Amino acid sequence: MKKIKESERVKKRTRNAHRELMKEFMKSPVTNIKFTKDRVSFDFYGHRISDRITVKKQPHVGEWSRRIRKIVIDRYFNKKDKLKEFRSLCIHEAVERFLVETYGLNTDNEAHPVAKEKEKEFLKSENGNWRSHQMKVFWDWHKQGEK
Repeated sequence: MKKIKESERVKKRTRNAHRELMKEFMKSPVTNIKFTKDRVSFDFYGHRISDRITVKKQPHVGEWSRRIRKIVIDRYFNKKDKLKEFRSLCIHEAVERFLVETYGLNTDNEAHPVAKEKEKEFLKSENGNWRSHQMKVFWDWHKQGEK
């Protein structure tokens, strides 16, 4: 019988704990959502999250500032007929920023999937079409030269 090294046991426990935390984030709902002219605020995982929203033409569909609590959304999504998509993108970016800054998650591999799930839940709660929204985001992303 092979003797497992202590460091391997610690790594395995850490991986399992991390996996459980990710499951908790996925299950945790976004509640008390409020949008004002230039701000989004909501409750997520026992925290009140509030970020300023800026709309402008930019190379990405949405992104968040590493320096201040600000979300930037491409102006393509700020039209009246796309209000649900715009709001869901705001929630996505705010959740992603929160997870990266508060829990130190990796942006692409860990925080983004959780934020995408919360974006999807919000859009469905607003009777939005998730598949249509995905296609709009996809084409906006690709027209800006992303791959």
